Amino acid sequence: MEPHKHKKSHTVLKFLPLAVCAILIILLFASGKEITVQTVLDYTPESPLAAAVVILLLYALKSASFVFPIAVLQIATGHLFRTPLALLVNFMGRAVTLMIPYWIGRFSGSGLIDSLSEKYPKLKDICSGQRENPVFLSFLLRTFCFLPGDVVSLYLGAVKIPFSCYLAGGILGTTPGVVLSTIFGASIKDPGSPAFWISGMLMALMAVVSFGMYVYNRKRKISYSNHQEK
Repeated sequence: MEPHKHKKSHTVLKFLPLAVCAILIILLFASGKEITVQTVLDYTPESPLAAAVVILLLYALKSASFVFPIAVLQIATGHLFRTPLALLVNFMGRAVTLMIPYWIGRFSGSGLIDSLSEKYPKLKDICSGQRENPVFLSFLLRTFCFLPGDVVSLYLGAVKIPFSCYLAGGILGTTPGVVLSTIFGASIKDPGSPAFWISGMLMALMAVVSFGMYVYNRKRKISYSNHQEK
């Protein structure tokens, strides 16, 4: 009995640092402080396994509408792990951020569809024209980031796009961002390296294109609203 108790206590103590880190991270998010790459690094344990669990927890919190750039997590992960492992963790994390809002939308019913369609008419238009090809639809909406990612996930879940098609398209569409952010994080200590500059410039280009598309669609939405009022 005693060895069993000792083993149980040892297991609890082994996972105690991870639990403490998880609690601290949740408190940090709740405090409303700015989340940066350095913040993530400061709150991540040294053990690779524990660090991976904490990173995935952060991805889950991100998908629960805590607002901070997902690139922060991807860059921090690229810095923490060797590149192959960092890519694996980042793709797992990206899958988490795709899954949680999808299933929330899936169980929310038609009321959510109406609400999101009214707020984001472009989303409804795109989905109506591509429903017969769900993988491409999910890929398209992730590649051209002119709509909030969580909104896309909620809507595609609510309209019951097949989950496997949704996830496959979503992962494919987010692959460029995941890979570039991971490489950028891996080379962040060597700012003179080609990998740092190339990945940084491509990330900036993606951000500019996405912002440009967002502004364009925003103007079209305002113009359409003004036309309707007349």
